Amino acid sequence: MKSIVLLLTTGIVALMMSACTSVEVYQYKYDTALDDVFIKENADFSGYDSVIIDDVSVWYPEEFAPSAENADKAQANLQKAQLLFRESISKALSDRYQVTDKAGKNVLRVSVEFVDLRAATSTADVPRDLSRYDFKTKPGHITMVSQLFDSKSGEQLARAADLGKQQSFGGNGVVDWDAIGSDFDYWASIFSSWMDRIHQ
Repeated sequence: MKSIVLLLTTGIVALMMSACTSVEVYQYKYDTALDDVFIKENADFSGYDSVIIDDVSVWYPEEFAPSAENADKAQANLQKAQLLFRESISKALSDRYQVTDKAGKNVLRVSVEFVDLRAATSTADVPRDLSRYDFKTKPGHITMVSQLFDSKSGEQLARAADLGKQQSFGGNGVVDWDAIGSDFDYWASIFSSWMDRIHQ
């Protein structure tokens, strides 16, 4: 279980650190439904008509990690969350855009990690690991941290973060799937609407 926590910690720290560099290259977008959006200067998304959806990962402070007894359940929950998120995005994109697993010239890759504070009490302080970052977190919520890449070149084109709207206290293997699903559907609808706008 410790190795899983370490792996996820390494991933989220690398992801968040990338959001603190090259500010002049990535332009902050104020008119967006998400809390924070940075788009690479002069990026043109209009040619992307297919999407690769990476399996989501989840990060949580070590003090809120599932117990060793619940490690298998936590892994099963992660797999369910990965499937649920993929289904939410696929449904939102409907038949307008293709969801694929193959990189290509017109394929956008979506990579998402969730910061999970569902196990924190409502009066808990923000964990020290997160206090240095600007994006929003809140006890009882998840925060989406996402990146968009050109699937062929690997070039990062955008990054975003957004605090989940649904309070869902849980942890140690307990998941409020209705609340998580609501957040997933919300983010999927925003992504779908954005894809429609850039193709108008």
